[in-house]
Amino acid sequence: MKYTNHAGRLHRLVVTLGLAAGAAPAFAAHPGDLDPAFGQGGQVVSDFYGTEERILAIAPMRDGRFVAAGVVNGPNASGPGGSENVVVARYLPNGTLDDSFGTAGFFNLDVDGGPDRATALKMLPDGGVLVGASLTTDAYSDFGVIKLRADGSPDPAFGEPAESGRSGRVRLDIGGATIHDEVFALATQRDGRIVVAGHTRVQAPNGQLYPRIAVARFTATGEVDTSFGGAGTGFVVLPKFLADEAGDYLTGIALTQSGELPADDRITLVGYTFARNNAFIARLTANGAADATFGAGGRVTLQDASSGGVRTGASTLVAARIAADGRLVVLGQGGDRGMVVLRFTASGAPDATFGTNGRTLIKFSGSSDYDEPAALALQGNGKIVAAGYATNRATGAARNDFFVGRLLANGTLDAGFGDGQGRAVVQVSTEADEASAVAVEMSGHLLAGGYQKRPGVTGADFAIVRLFGDPDRIFANGFGTRWQD
Repeated sequence: MKYTNHAGRLHRLVVTLGLAAGAAPAFAAHPGDLDPAFGQGGQVVSDFYGTEERILAIAPMRDGRFVAAGVVNGPNASGPGGSENVVVARYLPNGTLDDSFGTAGFFNLDVDGGPDRATALKMLPDGGVLVGASLTTDAYSDFGVIKLRADGSPDPAFGEPAESGRSGRVRLDIGGATIHDEVFALATQRDGRIVVAGHTRVQAPNGQLYPRIAVARFTATGEVDTSFGGAGTGFVVLPKFLADEAGDYLTGIALTQSGELPADDRITLVGYTFARNNAFIARLTANGAADATFGAGGRVTLQDASSGGVRTGASTLVAARIAADGRLVVLGQGGDRGMVVLRFTASGAPDATFGTNGRTLIKFSGSSDYDEPAALALQGNGKIVAAGYATNRATGAARNDFFVGRLLANGTLDAGFGDGQGRAVVQVSTEADEASAVAVEMSGHLLAGGYQKRPGVTGADFAIVRLFGDPDRIFANGFGTRWQD
């Protein structure tokens, strides 16, 4: 292992790795192999405070750098490790922290001593960063957006008033002073307005509180946009998807391959109803009304089922992307306990031309183990990349390892990726490690970010791997354009 110290904070590059059986050596430029020019052996692990630290979003930059965001148990008034904090880190193309960003490569935010976490990222054309976050005041979290300048400092022209200019962040209390509101997705519309989505909690007839999907919009300068939703509040709370006494959880906003909303700025949401074998897709117009042209009244619901040994649907959805032809690709899980990819037409109908009856399973572990999906990306050539973790029993006991799968555009497993069955499994640590974010770089390489557990130590660290992809020269840049020769 190699350790380097940046301003009192340890940055560690780890060489331990493992690939799925049958994968080519890491030094061969084969899609799905680790890139040996990245970190050490294709992996980077960052330990900021020696606490619980996890990547929840990752975004590439045009020049080969990239930004990762998530949560750390960082310092607050109680000292180091006092609470969950927002963290945003920027890396050079080789995986080294970029010391020109923030403080020694990262930005840390604790609002009020309570838990704060970053869950979504958007790169801006000037190198700035928009961060979707849950920000806590008086023990209850609110919807939040943070805007950082290219140097990693809060943008003084954005957000709520501060002593000098603005704070660089904005918060919106949706459910009330004693309700947790949590952000899980962020997007920008063509005029720069910012959409964030997550969930709040509402009271059911039995008197209990249950999560419901909420979507809010802010202006480009960080003010609540009261024109959104039609009620003057700047947000909408979606009606239940299944039952009063069931929780609906938002997991993502569907973006294009270039990280944008579609040209009409309509907002497609995915998620699931907890413990009810029910997943959903919902689409809103640009201004927050239910889109009657999608599904039934703006909604499509899915259930996992099996008939004659053939599985259909999904019980959860965790991510979505909009393909170049307008069709919707979603990632989730069903009873077959793997990463399930489905495709729908632009109007919400199942696309039977994709995979087998509109559905493809990417699975590494045995039938009794779970491989969990977490993130989805599209390549410029239409290939579909999914990431999460696989249950790996290669060394005996079950262990979670990074799992990246790839499909061809028609939903078949990509035999040219990883182990020849569209799979790459990477062991970052001898303990558990999981990917929760994935992105396609300009080079065509794939970045997967998440966390790794440290042997014999409580806590987790940022973990990132880079895999070779395809040099098709057309990749998402997050600015609404494409790179080409």
